[in-house]
Amino acid sequence: MAEQVTREIWLVAPAEAVWDAVIDCEWLADEAYLDLRPGGDAWFRCGEEVRSGWVEEATGPGPDGRPGRLAFWWSLDDEPASRVELTVEEREDSTRVRVVEARPLDVLGLVGVPLSGGLGGRTYGPALLARAA
Repeated sequence: MAEQVTREIWLVAPAEAVWDAVIDCEWLADEAYLDLRPGGDAWFRCGEEVRSGWVEEATGPGPDGRPGRLAFWWSLDDEPASRVELTVEEREDSTRVRVVEARPLDVLGLVGVPLSGGLGGRTYGPALLARAA
């Protein structure tokens, strides 16, 4: 995987409606579960592929124009964890959804610490350990 993949789309809809769609588990995968609290479980199934991880942040868009932000970490089996960040930002009569996925653990030479997850799968917590380069 490249160090970072970025995609965005503009939708003619208010930010609140777009945010509700973003955190709707059906939008993210065939089947998914997100505990939107920091450190909460994240689990996604697309076809036969299952990824699990944890939520870093979930903050909806604010009335003051503050963008909504959903950030989570996920991994497939023994692959290194990657970080996904979705931002929802309203501008005039449309809303931008920006998705950035990166593997900063690989880039920084760090590894996620496997933690026990409530869904029985492996999750990678916010604790990081430096590994020898």
